[in-house]
Amino acid sequence: MANRDFSDSVKLSAITENLRKNNGEICCAICGTKISSINECHFDHIFPFAKGGKSTAENCQILCISCNLKKTDKILHDFLLEEKAKQFFAGEVGTTPVQDLSAEISPENMDQPQDYMSKEAFDQAILSFITRKGDIHKVDFGREYNHLPSIHYVRKYYGDLRTLKKAFGVEDLSVNWSREAIKATLERYIEQNGDILQKDLTKKNKLPSLPCILGHYPEYKSFTDIKKNMLNLTVRSSWDVQSVIRAGKDYVEKHGKITESSLRAENNLPTARVVYNYFGSLAAYQQAVGSAISQKNDFISEEEIENAVNQFFGEKERVVVSMKEFFKSFPYSSSTIHKRFGSFATFCQKHNINVKHSKKAKYTKQEVDDAVAKWVKAGKEIPAAKELSRLGLPSMSVILKYYENWKEPFVLYRKLYDKLDK
Repeated sequence: MANRDFSDSVKLSAITENLRKNNGEICCAICGTKISSINECHFDHIFPFAKGGKSTAENCQILCISCNLKKTDKILHDFLLEEKAKQFFAGEVGTTPVQDLSAEISPENMDQPQDYMSKEAFDQAILSFITRKGDIHKVDFGREYNHLPSIHYVRKYYGDLRTLKKAFGVEDLSVNWSREAIKATLERYIEQNGDILQKDLTKKNKLPSLPCILGHYPEYKSFTDIKKNMLNLTVRSSWDVQSVIRAGKDYVEKHGKITESSLRAENNLPTARVVYNYFGSLAAYQQAVGSAISQKNDFISEEEIENAVNQFFGEKERVVVSMKEFFKSFPYSSSTIHKRFGSFATFCQKHNINVKHSKKAKYTKQEVDDAVAKWVKAGKEIPAAKELSRLGLPSMSVILKYYENWKEPFVLYRKLYDKLDK
């Protein structure tokens, strides 16, 4: 059954958005009355819960007690029309602030973001951000707290970020680069470091970005092309079937056999992904290069894996610290498990294995807020940044996607709970 109550993280999101819209004050979303205390806030479903509305941040608004009691389970559109009708009947049209009906969130679009923004609205959002920050970067569009529209509007209205920055008078440092300066800087870096990788192309290293280089050297199509043809560095050509077989035969001649763990660049071999792309299985590749065929990695049945799990745990509780620790002593490799079950999580679920420290691949802002709220509500102190993942919390980099400072949500929830306790 769906939960009617808003979670603490949804309430905080509603408060934050209300403060942003009302210049640092909390006001009723319908009549505009100023609300002075958290205890006076009524968190209301814009589209009523009784009619299928969800308890999400998009469907939450803050009302004063008067508007909340009058609205009850009416749809916002119907309620506002009623209020306007009452005002008109009493000869009071325009005397009470009532939110614009055009801004209403209807049940049809409740779960969908607005997918259109005019150029005027887009320009206003960009101008506001640049005025506050002084500059704008691609990464800024991926952080929710910046309240920026989708980066696809940059391409829609300006073509690229460089053109947008020029239109708004933001200095683009890339204009300081010339073909001669780029080449001289890259050669100097190689002379000092012996080589150059794509990840080295950062401001920290005082190097131009890859798009900047390609912009000045359109005759090159990739970083590999730049290394080979501009900087005259030795670059291994892309793997094809013949080079993969030749490398495999050379390795077998020296070592006698190829296994999946052998497939590494330091062994002058292709990766497992390349091998599987060309040959479909490790066994087929081993046969092509004259290696003994590994029975362990390619012909292990689920029944054999189940027997291995039973022997591994015995009568002990099926709990492991992490996936990494598990595969240090489990008889079959992680690649074997992934081939048979699709993922480590599916494998654990099938065999009732509990992983203490499993990393979540991706958090939404709602999930970040819920995790932090639960931590703070339990009375725990703010952990060190390096401890976040180990404690089952979103990592610092994940939190920074939604907040300017990773400690910010912890501080916000602590203040929220302190107020609620008073």
